[in-house]
Amino acid sequence: MKRAALKLAMLCLAAGTTAGLGAGALADTTHFEGLRKDHREHLPPRMAVPPLHRPYVDPAFGTRVTRVTDPSQVPGLKRIRHYYSKANPFNADDTRAILFGSDGSTILYDTATWLPLGRLRLASSDPEIQWHPRDPNLFYYLDFMEKSPNVRAMFRYDIRDGSRTLLRDFREYDTARSRNEGNMDREGRFYAMVGWRAGRVSEAFVYDLANDRIGARLPVSESMVDDWISVSPTGRYVVMMGRDRSRVYDIGLRHLRDLPKGSFGHADICLLADGSEALVYDGADHQLNGDRNINIASLATGRVSIGVRIGWRSTPHVSCRNLDLPGWALVSTQGPDRKYPNHDFEVFWLKLDGSGEVRRVAHHHSSKESGGYFAEQHAVANRRGDKIVFSSNWNGGSISDYLVDLKATSGEPSRPAGPGRPPR
Repeated sequence: MKRAALKLAMLCLAAGTTAGLGAGALADTTHFEGLRKDHREHLPPRMAVPPLHRPYVDPAFGTRVTRVTDPSQVPGLKRIRHYYSKANPFNADDTRAILFGSDGSTILYDTATWLPLGRLRLASSDPEIQWHPRDPNLFYYLDFMEKSPNVRAMFRYDIRDGSRTLLRDFREYDTARSRNEGNMDREGRFYAMVGWRAGRVSEAFVYDLANDRIGARLPVSESMVDDWISVSPTGRYVVMMGRDRSRVYDIGLRHLRDLPKGSFGHADICLLADGSEALVYDGADHQLNGDRNINIASLATGRVSIGVRIGWRSTPHVSCRNLDLPGWALVSTQGPDRKYPNHDFEVFWLKLDGSGEVRRVAHHHSSKESGGYFAEQHAVANRRGDKIVFSSNWNGGSISDYLVDLKATSGEPSRPAGPGRPPR
């Protein structure tokens, strides 16, 4: 039965539709009910730093938010936060999350209590981690080989006992990376990387984890993949973000099209409601109407449209890790902007149909100017889109992670917190 359901899901994706995937395959949007849809400016009131693990209601948007980490939870740390807007910290059933400490450690959290369970035994402070799409106990990660510290390899990690399985090393290259912003397809099969030789970018390639094989290898230059490389959610495409634009390839690395000049910056590859895919990106360098907008570029056609207007100083991040909630992108911003401050210092959902429709989530109260890079909010959701994590230094304090529970906001009961244990 499971094999038949998986086959049906793959057929639906191949046909370019998300319909018919079966119960539980796609999330609903009931947790969007009651969220603001307007584009008016709503200033965040001054608030004291919320106590750890004590929920509060966002005064402007009415959502339930909880500070879930504090540096004191792990001795010797100055911050504990998630990795980035394009890396979902939650496992397949949302019972565990992977967060990062200021010393480069990788920490496993119990999301019922939001207490740390321990440090993960990884080789480097900068691994590329991808949770298994269905098994909550497994994740894949790209990291150094312990006995060959200059060689990158793909491993599988079981959080039940900390065991690690080597899947494949990439010793034919000096090093191999997705440049920390790539993702697997939604089935967890393909991962795109760039390999270096003699100290420079040499080739792009796609690793097929299911068959332990590498398909085509494509010679590339640094300018072609200056930022990142990634497989799209359906596994149909590979996108490279370069120095001047982004480029689209099929999974066999055959070139399909270049996106317009300026199609680079903070972005993610997003699954749309009809099963097609788009690069959703900050349009500061690709202005369609003279304003700064979030742009939506179809991977199938290259057509670009405006998603929503944002302020010139908003410095947005885009996240589409809500793979079971197609048709929406999560946007989070900085500021302040004098001309259009309407969505400054905010987390909001953007509907990807060109309507400009939004669902406003929360103010994050974080300032990159006072806290540096790690104070950037980098909001990201779980696969269903009902839990959102963002980082905040809360107007100049220490950096922690905050959880927005949209199910609790919409009236559904939230799992009660219970006892936990500190890391060993």
